[in-house]
Amino acid sequence: DTNNYRLAFLALLQSTGLLRQLTKLHIMMHQSFLQHLLPDNFGVHLMKDGLSVDMLVITVSGEQSTKDINVTADEYGKGLENFVSLVKSRKFVLNICKEPSTKKIVKILTNDYVECFELVAPCNFQAELKMGQVKEVSVSTPGQNCSSPTHQLGKCVLDWRMVRDGCPGLKIFGGVGVKEFKEMRARRKKEKEHMRKASSRTKIIKVGKHKRRLRCGECEGCKRANCGACRNCKDMRCFGGRGTRAQACEGRKCMGMVGGKG
Repeated sequence: DTNNYRLAFLALLQSTGLLRQLTKLHIMMHQSFLQHLLPDNFGVHLMKDGLSVDMLVITVSGEQSTKDINVTADEYGKGLENFVSLVKSRKFVLNICKEPSTKKIVKILTNDYVECFELVAPCNFQAELKMGQVKEVSVSTPGQNCSSPTHQLGKCVLDWRMVRDGCPGLKIFGGVGVKEFKEMRARRKKEKEHMRKASSRTKIIKVGKHKRRLRCGECEGCKRANCGACRNCKDMRCFGGRGTRAQACEGRKCMGMVGGKG
């Protein structure tokens, strides 16, 4: 049995004191191995020092071999939540290769020791963090086979709203300072609201068989003067051009007409 072999090897390292001497440990395990670390089992005692190294990297594989035990999505979720709570390393990297189910089941990852947490997971993985000591969180995903029509890292794997409330000491999220990250989100929200209002002000008229959208006349782009330097301005007759492009200055694009791209 592959899992028993892994457990026996870790127990050997634990008994000889080698795990205590390590500063970094990378363990690759199948999803079923997590069942050995549940409170009712003895697995955690056989690798206790391995969970306290300075940097712990765990890769959870979903590839099934003939000797691996089948686990349900519920068993896997409980096993993963329990394992994360046992980690006492300063830096913890959790690499999820594959989920046992395509259905999104939110895992609540709780820990009171980890200061730097890195999560690598597929898009159908979703987690909520409750880490009292964590100061830095980063997340990444291959983005393959994403069920969402608009793939967004923060929505697919680790939603910011699921992090901010459970991590009171967080200072860096996704490589960006929390204060700056909040300002970015507020600015993006304000831009979306502005785009929505600008779009609602644009008028649509019918010219022959075609429909044409008119400028709103109120947004920042509409109120801006022609720059005289872009290719559209240079083509205008007022700037000595031929007037064949019939396009507005690139800096005067109506926010309500660009459909959120401006």
